[in-house]
Amino acid sequence: MRPLVFALSTMLVLAGLVSACSDDDPVASSADAGSDGATDAGRTTEAGHDGHDSGAVDPGPRPIRCTDEELAENDMTDGGALVVTFLKTANPKQYENRCATVKVGASVTFTGSFTQHPLQAAGGDLPNPIPYTAEDQPDDKLVVTMTTPGTFGYECEFHPTLMFGAIRVVP
Repeated sequence: MRPLVFALSTMLVLAGLVSACSDDDPVASSADAGSDGATDAGRTTEAGHDGHDSGAVDPGPRPIRCTDEELAENDMTDGGALVVTFLKTANPKQYENRCATVKVGASVTFTGSFTQHPLQAAGGDLPNPIPYTAEDQPDDKLVVTMTTPGTFGYECEFHPTLMFGAIRVVP
């Protein structure tokens, strides 16, 4: 009798799992939204990576986390090189030169450990030229040429509340 009860119990549990995992329900749960390229509050997500292209439609510009004053403070429109630095260790610390203004055609160099602090686009105008970068780069440097006017936000994927910035690009 005991083996029969065990077998029936196992079948009921498996039947419950199969029905819970079926695709019959056309409405996706909120837990599904983060892994299927859905848009969450204006952010494109793919496999947990906010801010880079998953093919979902993005509703447009999102707020950046640098004020106009902060962007103007670090005015590099005279042709100076903009280098945004961050730590090569796992400890989160705000980017140096995190808010700045450059001219179209300027090169911005991000330098640090991209494995410890993956770089991703975060707010501002679209398309954002700052690529999602999660692997360390040669000499720990990623150079991005700013070819279009706009304001482009960025952040650390792992520490978005502690590590963020923006670059304003002017004609």
